[in-house]
Amino acid sequence: MMQAERVALTFALCLVTWFSPAAGQTPLSLPALIDEVMANNLDLAAMQHHVKAAQTLVSQAGALADPTLKIDFRNVPTSDFDFDSTPMSGREISITQQFPYWGKRGARERRARHAAAAAAISHADHQSAVVNVVKQAYFALVFMDRSIEITQKNEALLGDFIRISQTKYSVGTGLQQDILKAQVSLSSLKNRLIVLRHRRLRIEAEVNGLRNRNPRAPVGATPAVTQTPYTYDTESLQRAALETRPMLAALEEQIGSWRAAEDLARKASRPDFDVSLAYRQRDFTGDPVEGSDFLSVGVKLNLPIYRGRIEDQLAETRAHLRAVEVEFESMRQQVATQVQQLCVDVSMHAEQVDLFKTAIIPQANQSLSSAISGYQVDKVDFLTLLNNQVTLFNFEIDYHRHLTDYERKLAQLEAVIGKRLF
Repeated sequence: MMQAERVALTFALCLVTWFSPAAGQTPLSLPALIDEVMANNLDLAAMQHHVKAAQTLVSQAGALADPTLKIDFRNVPTSDFDFDSTPMSGREISITQQFPYWGKRGARERRARHAAAAAAISHADHQSAVVNVVKQAYFALVFMDRSIEITQKNEALLGDFIRISQTKYSVGTGLQQDILKAQVSLSSLKNRLIVLRHRRLRIEAEVNGLRNRNPRAPVGATPAVTQTPYTYDTESLQRAALETRPMLAALEEQIGSWRAAEDLARKASRPDFDVSLAYRQRDFTGDPVEGSDFLSVGVKLNLPIYRGRIEDQLAETRAHLRAVEVEFESMRQQVATQVQQLCVDVSMHAEQVDLFKTAIIPQANQSLSSAISGYQVDKVDFLTLLNNQVTLFNFEIDYHRHLTDYERKLAQLEAVIGKRLF
């Protein structure tokens, strides 16, 4: 009887503590983990530098090209290499500046400005994606920790079952088959623990990679998860996603960039101008102008006469513009669809969490308690007791799977919408 009471006590302890984090470990805080990743993630740092680089292109795109400076030694006779021997000889210095046709510089600057804005907004969208990755890894750790705890407690409970079956077998009231069956179940739990612990190590490496730490750095235990309240309706979330998703805004900026490129392509049929100023210094004094220096001013322009090339350039730009416009509409459709699907998943997991918490697990607890009582008075065989214990174990694991999947779906929903909701 004392052994049966010990089993009941162990079972009660299992039911009380299976929600608690592992003892002796500092709980891993999700907000602190997100802050650390956002501060140290190398992908985000690299993308931030790309954004800065894109922003510096705006002023470059609208700037004039560098002027050219030229020095000439004009008409030097090869007979004596003397600048004084002929009035045609002289030393000339000239400077030339190119001026694009009116509107070209503005179009280039608009294109670069839209491209820089798209890069900055894409960086914000990538930040949301990284937060989602962090949350996915964190809740995977939560599930691993809860699964390990439940498995360890069931391992201890099975150990007590084995000792009781051995005692009953030794006095002739039990079966050796009961002992062997319990030992097989215990070995199965030990194998499950090996798998769970190694899966946790893989997730730890992922978390450390996200926060730019050594992959072998220890990752603290996760606390028990409290289910996040969910009060949104699908339609409002879809509207919010279409209004706030950074990737949609980035595509709009890309559309603006290609429209500026289209404007620039239309102006390709307009010439650019090179304005030059030259000064020639002379030493000859016997010519009609008495050796005066010369000043020259000139204008040069290109002749965009190859219409086929210009038209092809304009057609290419318009094709790129249309492609981005279609991509924008496709992304809007994808966002609305993803929100719809995620809302369905969130609702499903929420209902399952509630069902396991209020009905399935309490009923399984009652069934196991009844089996323990029946086994004590030899009204229930050992196999029934063991099956009830395994059933409760699986239900507990399923409960935490649905709870963490619920939280992971909420994280995905935030990433799709593009802002923090929970």
